Amino acid sequence: MSDEPASESREAPSTEAGGETYSITDEQAQVEYVGVRRAARWVPFFLPYLRSGMKLVDCGCGVGSITLDLAAIVAPGETIGIDQDAAQLELARASAAERGLANARFEVGSIYALPFADGSINAALAHTLLFHLSDPLRALKELRRVLAPGGIVAISDDDYHTWVITPEDSAMHRVMAELAPQVLVANGASPFYSGNLRRLLLEAGFARTEGFAVAAEHYGNLSETRRFAGIVHRVLQTPDMTALIQARGWVQPGEIEPLRAGVLEWGERPDAFAAVMYCAALGWVDAATPAT
Repeated sequence: MSDEPASESREAPSTEAGGETYSITDEQAQVEYVGVRRAARWVPFFLPYLRSGMKLVDCGCGVGSITLDLAAIVAPGETIGIDQDAAQLELARASAAERGLANARFEVGSIYALPFADGSINAALAHTLLFHLSDPLRALKELRRVLAPGGIVAISDDDYHTWVITPEDSAMHRVMAELAPQVLVANGASPFYSGNLRRLLLEAGFARTEGFAVAAEHYGNLSETRRFAGIVHRVLQTPDMTALIQARGWVQPGEIEPLRAGVLEWGERPDAFAAVMYCAALGWVDAATPAT
């Protein structure tokens, strides 16, 4: 986020290595979509392994809503949030100050080139980050590099195979089941990869893994469907989004506004429902095995 008016959009931040793109470029949509997330709901499988005094890194931390929950658990150990979007990190710093979490700091950086020495981190999280990358395995190898012997990593990403949107003849179904996967793939993302997390962690050099399913994202009452519709409505108005879907012929110019209006109509329906499953995994570094 930045000091720009919320109605304006900007180019998505990209990594220094690889030119990765985050497909949600609207400022307000970013905050509304991820700013409400908390660790207990979104990464519950990770929390039992965290201990006071650990040094933890959260890659793709955004506005820090999950990061700061983790920082409270590992305090007085240091927690570092890494993200490409400097403006989101400013919001994270403000939240850390409000919560009195002096052990949390935030830095601009890329998961492909983390600013840490080999084996210097005890625990790492990448929540809904690898999903946006063209090379998730490369990111996992970098996480493996920085983790100390006995360290643990947690990864969680939505699997676009699992989206449920009803009614199926709605504009929201068209956007989330048809357009969104096409946009993500066109931007170099990996929206279907996360079911393979255990295999990828092993390929990255982790000694053992454990997989999980998280059903934290669901919209099943009026306030929730209305909020989700508002987020999608904003994303559909950003110039980069409309330019892409029109250039690819997925939506005709005259269809954009009716589609956006249909998304808002879906949000008001008493029978509207949407949900997606997140595939997640933990990976452990063998205490006796150095990074390769």
